[in-house]
Amino acid sequence: MEGNKTILFGLLIAVIVFGIIFCDCTQKTTDIKLRQTGSSTVLPLAIAWAEQFEGAQIFVSGGGSSHGLNALLMKEADLVDTSRLLKNSDYKIVGCDGNLVNTDGSAMAVCCGVLPTKWIVAYDVLVVVVNNENNWAEELTYAQLYRIFTGDMPAVYWDEVPDLKEKGAPHAKIAIYAPDEASGTYDYFFGTIIKDWGNTTQETKTRLNLGDGAYNPTADDNVILDAIKSNKYAIGFFGFSYIAENPGQLKIVKIARISGEEYVGASIENIAKYPIVRPLYIYTNGVPNESTDKGKAINTYLRYILSEEGQKIVPEVGFVKMSLVDPTVLPTQLSKLN
Repeated sequence: MEGNKTILFGLLIAVIVFGIIFCDCTQKTTDIKLRQTGSSTVLPLAIAWAEQFEGAQIFVSGGGSSHGLNALLMKEADLVDTSRLLKNSDYKIVGCDGNLVNTDGSAMAVCCGVLPTKWIVAYDVLVVVVNNENNWAEELTYAQLYRIFTGDMPAVYWDEVPDLKEKGAPHAKIAIYAPDEASGTYDYFFGTIIKDWGNTTQETKTRLNLGDGAYNPTADDNVILDAIKSNKYAIGFFGFSYIAENPGQLKIVKIARISGEEYVGASIENIAKYPIVRPLYIYTNGVPNESTDKGKAINTYLRYILSEEGQKIVPEVGFVKMSLVDPTVLPTQLSKLN
């Protein structure tokens, strides 16, 4: 098992560093080819599943959730990995009616001949991280995160964050290194701390949109880690799986929704209590139609991902099996595929 994980990690590094497309080129008897693209967060899982699945040759790439959904709507992908829900803006960007997507990420109507259909495939823990020398922001509430990461009365210096001066926060500028706007991680994080995120009533800007130079966006988690590691006054966020691959490199901040609640650290063991847990999705064009060879392959692939065998891979790559969060999701989704 360790050997397989080493190989998969090596493939993942190749995809991230060199930007290549991973091809499932193991000796498979089928000529069916599937294209899977999207979220960089889901990428290690997608690679692992594609490597183990025998029913098709699967070409996997990253690029972000927005990129993936665009590829699905433009019929350039068969399966799309996302760490956020489909939004009206995804329809608008390809010229479709921007009022045809429900708030739960389901589509009311087709766009460009495609009906995006979501499947929850795993869960992810989103972590806020700081430099290992930071001893004043080891615990933060949503309200404090709001002051750090948004443009609503933003804290420029660490000692301007409510209640941190008393914990020894210095009068030093906050530097933020975090995902860019194309990332589902970015979308989910700000949806957690900004109540009307994504709605027409939203007035609060992110620190990135504010443009004060504090927020340094990137699509590369390696850049985030290295930047925070080398800057005592930096803070950022990304998926738990990445920090799990780099233990001890950064300090994971304990989070509480409001002051007075228990601060909880991110871990698989704390999944039931940790406040920033999100589903990870695959979107397809409708429920795969088994009347065609490709449709049958997609259907079989999804059933493999949702099977006990497919879900065993999830914690190996640093994510959370669906059964640990909501055991009702798996059978509900499988019933749609049978």
